[in-house]
Amino acid sequence: MFKVKHRSGSFGKEIKEKRVEKAFKIISRLHKEGVLEEYAIGGAIATIYYTEPFATYDLDIFFIPPEEQGIIVLTPFYDFLTKEGYKTDKEYILIGETPIQFIPAATALEKEAVRHAVPVQYKDIQVNILRPEYLIAIFLRVFRLKDREKIVRLLEQTKIDEKLLSDILTRHGLKEKFENFRGER
Repeated sequence: MFKVKHRSGSFGKEIKEKRVEKAFKIISRLHKEGVLEEYAIGGAIATIYYTEPFATYDLDIFFIPPEEQGIIVLTPFYDFLTKEGYKTDKEYILIGETPIQFIPAATALEKEAVRHAVPVQYKDIQVNILRPEYLIAIFLRVFRLKDREKIVRLLEQTKIDEKLLSDILTRHGLKEKFENFRGER
C-alpha cells in the first residue's frame, strides 16, 4: 500500500515506498529497453492513485505483448527478468519483495485501456497508469467483490468523465451491467 495524491499527480510517502520505487524502476527499464512496449499499471495500485489509500498485496501491470505469426511471445520478457535474478512465485514475478503480476492485455477493452493510459511521475520515474473510466470497465467485466468495492471507491472519490465512461461501457457491452450495478447501490 502507498499513499497517492491525485491532484498533484504524484505518489506520496508511505512505508513501502522503497519497494514500489524499485518495482517502478524495473518496469521503466523494461519499457526503455523495448522489452515492455505498451503497458499500464492497473488493479488496486491504479485505483489508489485516484482514491484514498487501502491495503493491497501486489502490483498489476497490463501490457500488450508482441506477437509472432499470431502467437503471443513472452520469452524476451521473462528472459530479461530471470537474467536480472528475479524469481517467480505462482503467477507473480517478485521484484524485491513486491509481487508483480504481468497481465497480457487479452481483450479489446484491456488493449484499448493500455493504449489510453496516462503517464504519471513517481519521483524521477515515469510510469503509465490506466484511466479511472477504463478501470471501472475492467472491474465491471471481472466483477469480483473486491472489484465492486474498487468501482464504488472510484465513483465516490474520483472525477469521472461520464461521457467517456458511457462510451467505453457501450462499446464493450457493459452498459446494462453498469446500470444494474448502480441500481443495486
